[in-house]
Amino acid sequence: MIFFLIPIFVVVFDQISKILIKQYFIDHGLVYSSAKILGDYLRFTFIENPGIAFGIDTSKYHIYITIATILAIIFICFQLKLSINTRNPDSYPLAFILGGAIGNCIDRILVFVPIFNYNGVIDFIDLGINNYRWYIFNIADLSISIGLFLFLYNFIMIKTNSSIEKNI
Repeated sequence: MIFFLIPIFVVVFDQISKILIKQYFIDHGLVYSSAKILGDYLRFTFIENPGIAFGIDTSKYHIYITIATILAIIFICFQLKLSINTRNPDSYPLAFILGGAIGNCIDRILVFVPIFNYNGVIDFIDLGINNYRWYIFNIADLSISIGLFLFLYNFIMIKTNSSIEKNI
């Protein structure tokens, strides 16, 4: 059951955070400027990213990226179901990745609905020190990163355990 609650929690938290950030920054005339949260270490900077990861511009291929994202979500759903049925340790990583993929996919779909006035995926978490900044990201991106980290952790643990068993 938790494997279905994780993506739901991620999507709800991601979408609420994006709506609140967008509304706050637009209402206060702060679009494309930063609000310091923890000094220069953590800022909220509202941007709408028409591209993909790390600001790579793919705006002229937006429809294809959106379709590919939907297909990836369907694939992840099947993998998650299979993983749960086989008690595979990859269920947690897949649940986090699924939540993040759905969160960003919602933004991509809303670009096609004019009344929502979306120009891309909303990003706002801005980490760094002074002028040395990481790429601006969102809760969905963070969830995908957590899922990938958990995949890597599982992979390393399985390799480590199998090499220990071979040596016994």
